[in-house]
Amino acid sequence: MNFSDSKHNLAGLTVQHSTEIDPDKQCREEVIDALIAWRHRPDHQLSGAELLQVKNCGVFSITYEGKSGEHWPDEPMNDLSESLVRDFLYRDGICTFSDEHVRLFHLQYNMMAMSGDEYLLICPYLTDSGNISGIAVVCVTKMLRQIT
Repeated sequence: MNFSDSKHNLAGLTVQHSTEIDPDKQCREEVIDALIAWRHRPDHQLSGAELLQVKNCGVFSITYEGKSGEHWPDEPMNDLSESLVRDFLYRDGICTFSDEHVRLFHLQYNMMAMSGDEYLLICPYLTDSGNISGIAVVCVTKMLRQIT
């Protein structure tokens, strides 16, 4: 399955490195509290993206079919994050998820002579039968703990 979307394809974007890290150790309390609310949402077949809306964080969801929605605060703020998810993290789709294990990825990227870091929280949600339904994605780059 081709998970890319020309609408969310940023020219010149390349990822240098991607690392999975522990969200509980890296994210600030506001994000952890939102994750707790998300994990306890009443209907686990829904994305729960609204529960992940934290100040300074972009949020959106993508279904297993590649349809995105629930962009918060708006779609343009999530363009970079969505491109990173579609073109680098899950280029072949998200159907490999088998549980609701939350993942935090640190991506180092370059785009038109500019380098940057993006921290993306990936929150899978499943169907009743345990198949992947989609993911809610939160850009937590501005909500990391200060490591001393």
